[in-house]
Amino acid sequence: MDYTEFYNLQKNQLENVNNPFYLYYDETNNIRTFKINDTGFNADERAYFILGGIGMTQMNCEIDKNVNELFLQFGMQSNAQEIKFKHVKQKAETFIELIETKRVKIFLNWLYDHNNIFIHYNYVDNFYFSIVDIVDSTEYSMLCGIGFNRELKDRLYQIMRSDKEYFKKVLFSVGYPNVNDSQLLISIITDRINQINPDGEDFVLEFLRQILKSATKSGLPLLKNNVEGELIDNYADLYAQCIYSYPNAYHKFDHEYVIEKILSKNPVYVNSNLVTYTFDESTNDRLLQLSDLTVNIIRYWMSFLEGNSQLEMATIFEKLSRDQLSMVQKVQQILLNSLSISNGFKIGSGSNTFERKIEYFLNYKF
Repeated sequence: MDYTEFYNLQKNQLENVNNPFYLYYDETNNIRTFKINDTGFNADERAYFILGGIGMTQMNCEIDKNVNELFLQFGMQSNAQEIKFKHVKQKAETFIELIETKRVKIFLNWLYDHNNIFIHYNYVDNFYFSIVDIVDSTEYSMLCGIGFNRELKDRLYQIMRSDKEYFKKVLFSVGYPNVNDSQLLISIITDRINQINPDGEDFVLEFLRQILKSATKSGLPLLKNNVEGELIDNYADLYAQCIYSYPNAYHKFDHEYVIEKILSKNPVYVNSNLVTYTFDESTNDRLLQLSDLTVNIIRYWMSFLEGNSQLEMATIFEKLSRDQLSMVQKVQQILLNSLSISNGFKIGSGSNTFERKIEYFLNYKF
């Protein structure tokens, strides 16, 4: 498939997209498909799918030397074929506990000390991604631009999250995403907006209510001719997005056979040129192994953001020990260093509310 149009849409917003980076990938929270049935979702909707890993501005023998030294510091047993996240997490259940574990500290210190080695990630909030077509199906959702469009989606998402069990039942009852009664779905959402915003003083909510009402007769076109109950059929588009965003980079993924089959049938082209990418066993490449560590650290970090408000995060930060604070600061600097190389090393399909939490963490004055 030719992704030139998608590449052109974002190339002026992203930095250094034509650089020949070396990008390695693994994934976490890979449920392969996200579905809804009469009991709810088939997986924890708060567990974001994350694709990402380690990247380098250039590849040379010095990189190999640094990686080999890092693995010596890990102190793995001589018969161990690879290091996996389970080897480093110990019994950590939270982000703060994780960054205190011995091998995670070694890895984070290594990343912090090597500015030419960075991390990159692409995440999907499955629930958010699944419901935004409700907004995009309305005629006037883009009337005030993409920024306002995202605010409309964020508000709808927060409404549904605030009464999640009820709205899961609603979505299932109308056959979502192959909606059999768009008027009922619109009526339920607009009634809830009326309860929250009875006087219409919140402009964003009132605009959302009005554009939904305007779709009562026309329906929700993006929610027709879909597979009932299948919210996300696969994550191949995320792989393709990572590839076409940096068409001159070297892309190497840990084996994911479902995705490999999809991409083999629809290889990624940009400007009529095939973008090169490969899949390999992680046992064959230590940079793939480090990508496994990376995405799982990101998973813990995102779980921390997901589970806490900005005020709650500030309270936690204020109570950290000196050593804990040092490690959190290093995570922040690693993330910022990566974004300074290219702002495209963070791609997300998530709500504005969650994105604001990311910005809060990145800009927090420790």
